[in-house]
Amino acid sequence: MLRKGFTIVEILIVVAIFSLMAALIFNVFILSQKFYRKTEDSSELLQNGRIALERISRDLRQASELVTQLPQVPDVPQNPPPSELEFQDGHTPSPYQDLGSNYYYIRYYVNPDTSELHRQYRVYCYDSCAACSGYYRWNDSKMEGGDDLHTQPCDLEDKVVAEYVRSLQFWGLGTVNISLSLNKGGQTVDLQTGILGRNF
Repeated sequence: MLRKGFTIVEILIVVAIFSLMAALIFNVFILSQKFYRKTEDSSELLQNGRIALERISRDLRQASELVTQLPQVPDVPQNPPPSELEFQDGHTPSPYQDLGSNYYYIRYYVNPDTSELHRQYRVYCYDSCAACSGYYRWNDSKMEGGDDLHTQPCDLEDKVVAEYVRSLQFWGLGTVNISLSLNKGGQTVDLQTGILGRNF
């Protein structure tokens, strides 16, 4: 009696076809995962950038006075745009109105070690921050014992506003221009906007 079965050549062909199909499916899966991660990173960067610019814009529109001196244009090597911005808070009431100060300040800056954008809320004092007995403008000074004393900043809070910040720049007069660049996983998002201050 003759038995029928697969020859070794047929088995090898089937294994080769199965291996090619498995490799193709695996490659499609890996590519789709990479695309998904890229899209996810890009969405996260856009979300971070949008939140950061909205927060800065809302605060800056109400600012009473700019503390940071800004260049008119961003491309003068002798006067590059700063990567931080400080201004007097124009919102009333202040969240710290119980202190009784007439002057509250907001400062935005990027921590280079963590690539996080921070928002500081501060007041200015002549004394040490722990023993601050009165609050003054950022550029106030007085003579005491023959010394010219200047106010110093005392931070009331320091909160992270956004992550993955690669660079932040401010410039312009009247209209403050903001350039924000974010980076994560090889993905980069560049955003720019201009804010017209109402009070400065």
